[in-house]
Amino acid sequence: MPNMAAADILKKLKTEPPARLYYLYGQDTGALESFASALIDRLCPKQDRTMNLHRFDGGSLDVNAFYEACEMLPLFAQHVVVTLNDLNMDSLNKTAGDRLRSILSDLPETTTVVIYSTGVDLYKNKRSLTDKNKRFSEFCGKQGITCEFAFKRASDLAKNIIAALEKEGCTISRQNAEYLAECCLCETSAVKQEIVKLAAYAGGRQILREDIDALVIRKVETDGFTLASNILRSNAGAVFNRIRELADQNYEAFEILGTISFSLNDLYRARLALSSGRSQADVAKDFKYPKNREFAVRNAFNEIQNVSPVRLRKVIKIFSDTDLRLKTRSGGRRSDLLVLEEAAAKAMALR
Repeated sequence: MPNMAAADILKKLKTEPPARLYYLYGQDTGALESFASALIDRLCPKQDRTMNLHRFDGGSLDVNAFYEACEMLPLFAQHVVVTLNDLNMDSLNKTAGDRLRSILSDLPETTTVVIYSTGVDLYKNKRSLTDKNKRFSEFCGKQGITCEFAFKRASDLAKNIIAALEKEGCTISRQNAEYLAECCLCETSAVKQEIVKLAAYAGGRQILREDIDALVIRKVETDGFTLASNILRSNAGAVFNRIRELADQNYEAFEILGTISFSLNDLYRARLALSSGRSQADVAKDFKYPKNREFAVRNAFNEIQNVSPVRLRKVIKIFSDTDLRLKTRSGGRRSDLLVLEEAAAKAMALR
């Protein structure tokens, strides 16, 4: 069965019996965990759980015990539900993997298995599952239903943020809701935590951008664009202050440099696209930006209007050389930070 949207899975359950197997995966673990909990509640209500719900951990999976749970008959309920959390096929040996597939391919009609991962990384990069996990996902799709929880666009997540804050008695503009989503890189779990904090702080009033800047714990990746932009503007105070703040939060110099370089690449792509008459949509499509980073393309287009490609290339070269320098030296944290600040100063001095 093809990959199905979460909302369609719940809709299907209203009119049809559950599938024998559900495989839930994705990088937005907050949304995934919330849905897995709702699905399990639907499949096995609390009053039926004592004898009919069996939970397993993929990190310490006893395949024989898993088989026995799958073979059990339901007691005073229609289904036995077996859950398996944090299964990573890269960590499972071939014998156990083959045995697991054999079990899942011959489940009793009264058994439903829910496999989901919230605490392990199944991806080899920002877009693709590792080869073993991809093959297992395809296998599960043939046996039942798969569902991927990819990050939403900031514009889509903004709707949820507005609705959630309204329930807390607060308001927020659409623009600031999107900004909050961007600060959290559209990670549902992070957004939920910040909503609780902002609502408590606002106490029923409208939440403003300065509230978000003051309270929200920004992902270090979101600092890359701000740092890169201020470097190109030669805004030394903002650059050095933020680098020191990140260092105080125990980020290593190479991590800070990496996120700056990442955003410089966004800006360079936008600059070249503008020069050749290409659109934001073209850049997002050509470079396969995930939904939760499409805002980076928009921000880059807005920022790069008056920066020449030549200057951008020189700045990127400085940080590329600095990356190599940091990775081939044996300095301490303080020394590495000075190397990074030196690179920033050189880049801001360019004209």
